This record gives sequence, structure tokens and C-alpha cells, in this order.
Amino acid sequence: MHKMHKIYIFIHFTMGSFKKNPTNSVLELNEEEINILKNLASSIKTIPSQNSLFFCEEAKAASYFIPERIKTILLNFAQYGSETGYLLFKNFEINSEALPKTPKNNKYNIGEKEELTKIQAILVSAIGHLLGYEAECFGNLFQDIVPNESMANNQTSLGSNIELEIHTEQAFSNLKPDILSLSCLKGDENANTYMLPVQNILKNTTDQERALLRLPLWKTGVDLSFKLNNHEFIEGDIRGPMSIINGEVNDPILIFDQDLMTGITEEAQGLLKKIVNIYYKHRVSHNLKKGEIIFIDNKRAVHGRSPFFPKYNGNDRFLVRCFAVFDLERTKYARPNNDRVVSAIYS
Repeated sequence: MHKMHKIYIFIHFTMGSFKKNPTNSVLELNEEEINILKNLASSIKTIPSQNSLFFCEEAKAASYFIPERIKTILLNFAQYGSETGYLLFKNFEINSEALPKTPKNNKYNIGEKEELTKIQAILVSAIGHLLGYEAECFGNLFQDIVPNESMANNQTSLGSNIELEIHTEQAFSNLKPDILSLSCLKGDENANTYMLPVQNILKNTTDQERALLRLPLWKTGVDLSFKLNNHEFIEGDIRGPMSIINGEVNDPILIFDQDLMTGITEEAQGLLKKIVNIYYKHRVSHNLKKGEIIFIDNKRAVHGRSPFFPKYNGNDRFLVRCFAVFDLERTKYARPNNDRVVSAIYS
């Protein structure tokens, strides 16, 4: 096993009952904490694509032994969100020579076997329940997010040559994830992940606009990635009308899709354009690097990505993505045999 160095966790979070204001914090783990995370990862023996239920049970059991400092931050992020819309774990040491080549598409289930992915699963399981979606990435709990040359100009996670426009993950779905997580096995210096927290929208709109954003004035289509295999959906291909801002005034929830959402009135269509303008002025950005894990708050922020230009030589950007929900029972009707995969028809 390669020599490990210290892990640093760069964290943007709101401490809720601990602190009243959003706080940016850096937590340096000591050797004992590093060994705990590595040992917890080594305790997971199941391959998720072979038995998702057993894997989830192992990850959840391991999550109970996360060091208390990390657990507290995770719980606060789940409950209160963050100033930036994300939580970043940074600088986990990876042996580049031991990494597999970046595959040409997402059909090989390579990333799910990596140590970093197991740690990602444990951290996610401390606050939620891993969930896959049959209509996307074949229902796998972990998806290899790699550039696909044939889809380079598409608005999906496998695209690269065009900007991935901002969106709520699965804005069209009632069963959308609460947390989107990405672990980075290989980065690309030109591929920036962008986030727009809901508060950045509210701070830059008028009282009248904020009131309109809470009305059901928008419709949205289903993501292309969910339609690639010609699945049919109970709710059809166009959803809504829906509102963009929901939830409590002091904890608003954001649903938005720059590519697929349309307003049903001229004023509503104008608000879509205004939100996109706010995004370009006030977005936050992070370039994911090897060894980092990011959690994106899918209720309180939208995300996108800059263009980048892969070489398709086995060394391109390689992320592993997973989703989690806080309330697993809410999805039970859509998961046959109580599995961890939502049937395509319910997407």
C-alpha cells in the first residue's frame, strides 16, 4: 500500500445550532483519523454493482465509526446546508500508478472499486441513503463520470466540449436526490465545477420577483441522460407547472434547469434569463482535483461545469458520482423488492 500523507478537509458549512452564521472551516485530520477512514474503507467487501443492498449495509455500518468532528460537520451540512452550496473534502492521497485508465464510457463500473469511492460511500451514508436510478447509468449506485467522445457536445455528465448548464439534479423528478457527491480520481485543470446557492438568487432579485418564483409558472423536460434508453415515464416527458423556489422562507429550496425549463408566461421566461445572468455574476467555482470528494446540496444549490477538452488517451478526467436521499421510505413505492434502485418508469 502506498505511503499516506495527511488528509485535509476543506469545508464550507453552516454550523446551525453551533454557530449562527455560515462558516468556512479547514479541518486537518491526524494520523489516527486517517487510519480510521482507511480501515473503514477496507471493511467494505461487497461490490455495489453486484449487490447494492449488501454494499449499502456495509457502508452504513462503517459510517457509525466516522470520527466525531467529521460527523458533526456532515450532520450540520445535511440540516442547514452551506454558504457555498457544497461541502468539500480535500487532499486524500492517491497513488496515480495504481489508478486504472480512464474508460471511454460509463459502462465498465471501474470507479466503484476504488478506496476513495468507498470512503465517499461511508461519508454519504453518515447523513443519507445511497440511491440509484434505473433510467440513468443503468441504475448503478456509483457512476463513472468520464468524457465520452461521441457525446462531447451533449448536455449530460459525459459531455465535455460545451458548458454543462446549471441545473438541479433531476429537476423534473419528485424523487430527486438530496445530495449529489463526486469523488475525483483524475482531474482536469480546465474543468471547473460551478455552484449557485439559492441565497445568491434571492439576494439579487426584487420582492416581487421572489414572490413570483414561488408560483407554479414553469415546466421542465426530462434529462437527456434519462431518455437515452427509450424509457417511458408515468408522468410523461414534460413536468409541471412548478415553482422555482419552495420551502420555508428561512430555508428555501431551489429547483432549476437552464437547459430544460421554460416559463408559461412571458414574465416567467424573463425570470429564467435573470437567474442565468445572476449565475454568471455570482456563481462559486471549484476545480476538482485528484483525491477530493465534493458534496453538492441538491436542495439549496444548482450546479454546472465549464467546457474542457479531453484527449481520450486513458488519462482524462475521471470522477465517480453517487446520489443520496435523507428519507429512504419516501422512495419505497418506486423500488421493487426494496432494492436501492428507482425503477425507470417512476423517474
